[in-house]
Amino acid sequence: MKIKEGYKIKTIGSDRVVIVQGRIGVDMTKVISFNAMAEWLWNTFAGRDFTEKDVTDLLVRQFAIGEDQAIADTRKWITQLTDAKLLEI
Repeated sequence: MKIKEGYKIKTIGSDRVVIVQGRIGVDMTKVISFNAMAEWLWNTFAGRDFTEKDVTDLLVRQFAIGEDQAIADTRKWITQLTDAKLLEI
């Protein structure tokens, strides 16, 4: 899978949100807000192919968390990106 191109993370107020770059008439009724870890994952995997296992392995290494927790966090992040149509599967 891969994060779709044309989206950027910007600061609006105190929130970090995903916006579509350069598109007129974009539906702004849906705002995708990221916490620090979700943004870090986005920046880490933007522009390259990755798997669920790649994300899980990175979380285990980076945050020294158990594999079960990393899998749950990975699935939540991927589901949120998929639901927002931000991933190419």
